[in-house]
Amino acid sequence: MCSRSLKLALDDSARVVESHVEFEVCIRTHYALLLEPYSKRPFFYKTALKFNRLMVSFALLSAYFSQAVPLLSKVKALCVARGFCSRNGLESIFLLFRALGFMKVAGHPDDSRLRVFSPSSQACREVRSMLACVVEPLGMLYPQNSLIRQLGELDDRAFLAVYFKGFARMFEANVTLDQLLPECYWLVNRDAGHLLMLAIYNDACALDKTGAGFRSSSYLSLAEQLSVSKTHVIRLVREGADRGYFKIHSKTQLEVLPPFVVLVRRFMAYSFAISLHSLQSDQAAGL
Repeated sequence: MCSRSLKLALDDSARVVESHVEFEVCIRTHYALLLEPYSKRPFFYKTALKFNRLMVSFALLSAYFSQAVPLLSKVKALCVARGFCSRNGLESIFLLFRALGFMKVAGHPDDSRLRVFSPSSQACREVRSMLACVVEPLGMLYPQNSLIRQLGELDDRAFLAVYFKGFARMFEANVTLDQLLPECYWLVNRDAGHLLMLAIYNDACALDKTGAGFRSSSYLSLAEQLSVSKTHVIRLVREGADRGYFKIHSKTQLEVLPPFVVLVRRFMAYSFAISLHSLQSDQAAGL
C-alpha cells in the first residue's frame, strides 16, 4: 500500500472509530490501562512517553522486528530525519536503555564499524504492557476481529513482532501521529503530556457531553498522580489557553473549549486506527 493509500485508509478508520458507540468508553479504558504501568514507574514513564522519546523506542522496535540485521545507524538516521532527536540525544537514550537492561548492543559480525541491537525480555514485557492500553480497547471496537483475539495467546516477543512489523510501515509511509495530527504535538511532547491531556479531557467531558468546566483546584491532584509539578500542569494550561483550547476565567476556574475536545478525540481515533492497521498489515497475515 502506497503512502497516500495508507493515509486515506487511516483517515477512514479514524472516522469509523470516532463514530463508534463505545469510543468514549475506550478512551477511558485506555487511560486507566496506561496509568497502571505509569504509576509503578512514573519517573521513567513521564519522559519515556513523551512523543519524541516514544517514537525513538518505536523506531528501534520497528527496525528490530522488520529488518534482518537491525542497525543502530539506520534508526539514528530515521530519528534525526524526522526530528525526533539529535544524534547526541539518541546516544544518551541508547545508553539509558542499556543501563536499564532494556537493550543489548553488539558489533556487526561482518563490519566492525556498525552496531546491531536487540531488545531484552524485560523491555519486551514493558512495551507489551504499554501497548495493551491501545490493543485491549481495539477488542471493544472490533469484537469480531479474530486477529485481535489471537494476540492474547502470543508471548511478549511474538506479540511485538506482529505489532512492529506493521508499525514499520507507518514510518515508511510517514504517517505517524505527528504527521497526521501536528496540532497535538504541543500536548504530547512534554513530560506526562499524553496522560495529562487525557486526565483533563476525562475531567471535563461526561460520557454524554462535549465539554464542561474544569476546576484548577484539581491541578495539584493531577500533578501528584502523574508525578509532575503543579507548575508543569499550569504551564500546559496556559499554553492551551494561548492556542484557543482553554479559557481561564479566574484562579479557580478553567473552561475546556470544544476545540480541545475535538483534538483529543481525533488524537485517540488516529491512535486506535494506527494500531489496528499495524496489526493487520500484510506482514501479520501469517499469525
